[in-house]
Amino acid sequence: MPSGKYGVGVAVTKPDCAEPPSNYSPFKAPGTVVKDIEGLEPGTNHGTAADKYAYPAAVVNEWLSKPSTQPKDKKIVFVTFDDGPTTKFTGEQLDNLEKADARATFFMIAPQLRDVAPDMLSRSLKMGNALALHSYSHDYKYLYHGTAENKANHIGCDWDWAMAQSRAILGSNYFSSAFRYPGGHMSWTKLDQADDALAKRGAAWIDWNAMSGDADAERPTTVAGYLEMVKKTINESDNPNVVVILNHDTYGKQMTVDAMPSILKWLKSEGYEFGVIA
Repeated sequence: MPSGKYGVGVAVTKPDCAEPPSNYSPFKAPGTVVKDIEGLEPGTNHGTAADKYAYPAAVVNEWLSKPSTQPKDKKIVFVTFDDGPTTKFTGEQLDNLEKADARATFFMIAPQLRDVAPDMLSRSLKMGNALALHSYSHDYKYLYHGTAENKANHIGCDWDWAMAQSRAILGSNYFSSAFRYPGGHMSWTKLDQADDALAKRGAAWIDWNAMSGDADAERPTTVAGYLEMVKKTINESDNPNVVVILNHDTYGKQMTVDAMPSILKWLKSEGYEFGVIA
């Protein structure tokens, strides 16, 4: 994990590059070492409960890009939620996960954390969930405009601000190696330099090979439809032993909340172990 000015355990300060665009008020860096939120294991994006099933992002990335490298003796599912935690649905999703004895990885738009109750963040960590990064800006024009070098500079800068904001709330010892590109890495071109910029920061990108369809233009309209979309997309990925499922934890996603119990139940019935992406 990185050390130095923006490294683990140091004072939370503003990055050197200009603040990326955001729908939130400007970030106010405390300029001090921030005490870790209750439940955070220092140097990670999760609590100690997740140690036995937390996998580095680079490992999960390789499993997705090279299915032949996936474990042969077990099936692992990573339930992921983009755009969360939020004040609206995260509590209900945590209830769903707790009742199913399952866990998930939340990919955070970092400025949203300012509105989320610390108790909810601590609860998520103590339950064994992980809190990863999904950018600071979530602004496609900022992140993906221009040359490969421009993209790398903006994505690296965005990561720095997302990490600083996350540490300002979760604690100076917070670190996640997992980064999900807004829109997904698969949606964009000329990202090799941006991938390298992330790697220099100790991070790797994560896409998915299954989804509930909750962000599709023509998304399912029933709970059963969401489950069927998960089954369909896993099948289309040739029923791999490692599955990363894309969901969302933001406003307008009540159907995702309602469908999650049946999705989790089915995954367990199929013999999947639940992992989180560190």
